[in-house]
Amino acid sequence: MSDDYGYQVRRLETRTGGVEYELHSLRSKLGEAEDLDYELRDIRGDVRSLEDDLSTVRNELTELDDDVRGHIQDTDQTLKRLTGRIQALEAHLLAAGGAPRADLDTIDPEWMKLARTASHGWHVRSGSMPRYPAHNFT
Repeated sequence: MSDDYGYQVRRLETRTGGVEYELHSLRSKLGEAEDLDYELRDIRGDVRSLEDDLSTVRNELTELDDDVRGHIQDTDQTLKRLTGRIQALEAHLLAAGGAPRADLDTIDPEWMKLARTASHGWHVRSGSMPRYPAHNFT
């Protein structure tokens, strides 16, 4: 009968060793899960922080958009006033008599040629173009 008890004791010791190993393994996994839980909290905090930053940026962009729209409207109004003043000056000059009407959109071809030659000279002088042009500017 003592052999029966010895066998049962060894079997219990083996089972106890297996249970201890499982307990150690579970504690290790629990530690890893706690670490992951902390990391998850950090990530959630970072996400909240980024969402707050994004909200701030959106608000700033909205304010900037409003400012730009205001500046565009102001510029448009100023341009309309300036156009009106120029038209009034032109009418005043024409009414004064003797003032030739200037067409600033039409340029004499000789002046265009001179302007191209001068521009080419400046580019050559700055070193951004070769000395001799690849095509004729006439």
